[in-house]
Order: sequence, then C-alpha cells, then structure tokens
Amino acid sequence: MAAKQNASIVRPLLIATLLVAAVASSVPVARGEEKAPPTCFSEYSKLCGKGEKKDAACTTMVEKACGTEASSVAKIEHLFVEFSSIGQKVSNFNGLTTSGGQDVLKESVDKHGGCPGNTTTYVYSAQCNRDCNEACSDGACSNHCYMDCPYMAARFCYIIATPANKKAIEEDMECFKQCSKDGTNDKCRAACKLSCSPPAP
Repeated sequence: MAAKQNASIVRPLLIATLLVAAVASSVPVARGEEKAPPTCFSEYSKLCGKGEKKDAACTTMVEKACGTEASSVAKIEHLFVEFSSIGQKVSNFNGLTTSGGQDVLKESVDKHGGCPGNTTTYVYSAQCNRDCNEACSDGACSNHCYMDCPYMAARFCYIIATPANKKAIEEDMECFKQCSKDGTNDKCRAACKLSCSPPAP
C-alpha cells in the first residue's frame, strides 16, 4: 500500500521535473558576450535607424506591428526558415551563399509593393545596411549586412502587408516551392512571374 502511495507521489513529481527541465533547456543561457535572441521589436527596429537618424514614424510602425501581428510574425519567420532549403543555392557576396527560396520572398514583396511607399526591399533596408556597416570592422561583416538587411526588410514588409498582398506573396512562394522540385531558380522565377531583386542603391 505504501509503495503504491509513494509511486503515485513520485510520478507527478517526475513529470513536473521533466517539464521544468524542458522549459529551462529552451531558454538561452547568457555566457560571456552571448546575447539573448532578438525580439520582434529589437529586430525590425533596425530598419528605422538609430540615434539622430532614428525614424520615429518607422519605430511606431514596428512597435504596432509587433504588438498586433503576432501570427504574421511567426508565420513569416517559419516560412523564411523553410525556404532556406528550397531552390538552388547561389554563390554571392564574396563567398556567402543565398537561397533561391529566400530570394523569392524579396522578389515577391517587391512585385506586390509590400514595403511602405511602394519601395523595394533594398531601398527600404538602406538605413539598416548603413548602420550595420558602420559597426563592421571587416569586409565579411559588410557582406552579411548587404545580405541580411534586405531579407529583414522583406520579412517585415510581409508582416505589414495587406491581407490581399500577403495572400499574393504566399501564392508566389508556393508556386516557387512546387516548381523548384524539378526546375532551376531562373526557370521557376519565370514560371511564377518573378524577377531577380534589383541591386542595393
């Protein structure tokens, strides 16, 4: 009888311990110079500049989007990761490679005018690129800025896009996803009526 009572007590305690351990293991531990993962606001506010160059209207827009578009934030982050393995890899930026699938997001956002003022993702990410470059100490870092800021702009422009534009962007990405199973990036872009994003200004 005592053994049964002990077992009934131990089992819930064991489950509780495992749950706590699982949660703890998913929380990043700060070690030395390691930084916590960026929040929606800290990530996308990089598009707004900093210091005297900070765009207050942009910051307000990011804050609002991060507060009201949680499902869109989660969806585009998931899609962006998924599309990193879709399509051909393209060598670019002095040894860095880009994903055909992730490039499609930028191209589709540009096609549907998703960024504020109907600008391209490269134009919209220009301040992010400048700020990022100022903090760089070598060319490899600058290459990452040149690549990462437009991708960031593309994701944010999807988040703030109208429902109709979101749907159109998703249809473009699905088109590329289906085509890339047996085609090249260029053929799939043509099939999905997309074109390569223009170079940074």
